[in-house]
Amino acid sequence: NADLLLRIGICFGQIDEWSESLLFFEQASHLDTMQGPVSLHWGIALQHLGRWEDAIAKLQIALEKMPDQTSVMFYLGMCFERASHATNNEKYFRESEAVFKRLIEIDPNDAFALNYLGYMYAEKGIKLDLAVKLVLRAIEINPNNSAFLDSLAWAYFKLGNIEAAAKYIAKSMKYIEGDEGIELAVIYDHAGDVSNAIGDLDVARKHWMRALEIDPTNDLVRSKLEQ
Repeated sequence: NADLLLRIGICFGQIDEWSESLLFFEQASHLDTMQGPVSLHWGIALQHLGRWEDAIAKLQIALEKMPDQTSVMFYLGMCFERASHATNNEKYFRESEAVFKRLIEIDPNDAFALNYLGYMYAEKGIKLDLAVKLVLRAIEINPNNSAFLDSLAWAYFKLGNIEAAAKYIAKSMKYIEGDEGIELAVIYDHAGDVSNAIGDLDVARKHWMRALEIDPTNDLVRSKLEQ
């Protein structure tokens, strides 16, 4: 039963047993003539394992089978962006940008796509005015999203508008309840950078310590604390 095999594979992914999940996705693929959902989750698993080219290939198959599914486009764009970050390959970044632009053309109100592309630009320090516009549109749709508010703060920070960055990082931290993992660590890291920029070193230190507590592998935050 392809659907059952797919669901078992998804369950293994939910407990971070991605290599195990691949076995079930491969079995499901032999039984599923549609291939779309299986290829999607297979690609997500491969992405988590850092097998970027394989992940992209599977996600592209999923998009070919389900061309109207913007959620599939989102995963493909995200995979390209993460591959770019992991490999420093500019080609992946351009591919990610193209996918998210196409997604937004199809659905101009996809707040998560608007935010993702805006944050990509902010993180890279390019097209910062456009980054602000994209994230502001996302916030109009979902005004209480801590990640969106953090993205806007970071775009303003990169623009050198520390006052606006401080305003929006403070708003972001009002809505972090329920957030967890790397996303929460990033918000605390950014809050530390903003506090440091305005000269509030004690607060900056507290934010960076919290970020490092959530993500002990972040050597950049560790170096900020040491400095």
